[in-house]
Amino acid sequence: MADPAKLDRYRPLRRLGTGGMGTVSLAADTVLGRQVALKRVTAAAGDSGLLRLRREALVGASISHPNLVSIYDVEETEDGDLVIVMEYVDGETLRDAIARDGALGTGEALRILSGAAAGLDAIHERGIVHRDVKPANVLLGRNGDVKVADLGIAAVPDRTQITTAGAMMGSLGYMAPEQMHEAPATAAIDIYALAAVAYEALSGQKARREPNPVALAYAMENKPPPDLREAWPAAPAAAAEVLERGMDRDPARRPRSAGELVSRLRAALDASPTAPLARPPARRR
Repeated sequence: MADPAKLDRYRPLRRLGTGGMGTVSLAADTVLGRQVALKRVTAAAGDSGLLRLRREALVGASISHPNLVSIYDVEETEDGDLVIVMEYVDGETLRDAIARDGALGTGEALRILSGAAAGLDAIHERGIVHRDVKPANVLLGRNGDVKVADLGIAAVPDRTQITTAGAMMGSLGYMAPEQMHEAPATAAIDIYALAAVAYEALSGQKARREPNPVALAYAMENKPPPDLREAWPAAPAAAAEVLERGMDRDPARRPRSAGELVSRLRAALDASPTAPLARPPARRR
């Protein structure tokens, strides 16, 4: 049982965000003299919410990598809430950057994608699958850091599943088609999602833009992967092909690793003799 008194060392500073199951706050670690993020899930979230947070702590603490958010500790409060003490990344999410700027320049997009790919490959080497790769879970530090966050629904070898039968885990716009079925979680799921994130970073638009979840699910199952040139007409054909392979309905046709996906994309963008590599025009909002 965790010692609730251990949380006294963390002095709250401000709230960073609120989600469906809890909150994330910035705090000062008065013992080590550093800022940390406290992710709290209340007991009211039920067993699944608490188990999800504990899963994130176990996965995060099991591996250390510069492109993954570090987990320092997990504690339980006297009223049954669960709190993860984690690395605080001073900056924004990739979702914030795209919402503000639209498409990123190719150099910046490739830098961010390379960092995210390195973090994903690190967990894949341990047999862990993230299952919820999306721009909101890619953190961009003001110092240039790129870190993958939120391992709460990761699939981990030899650990009990936290999902119920028939439940889909992930964010629908970035989910691989096989996630809609009870197929085993593999690294190909994260590679698909990273390709969708790459599409969005380069074009400023989501890869799948169907108007509702039903239409989106139908497109994922029945339509070919989206073509980058539909959102960015000047994109090199080879780059569009790389992302189409990354989002192929057949997991076996996708690149074998996240790093391979980004390497192929970089080569396609660098090798284009005619297409300009500047960002697409900013979107109207």
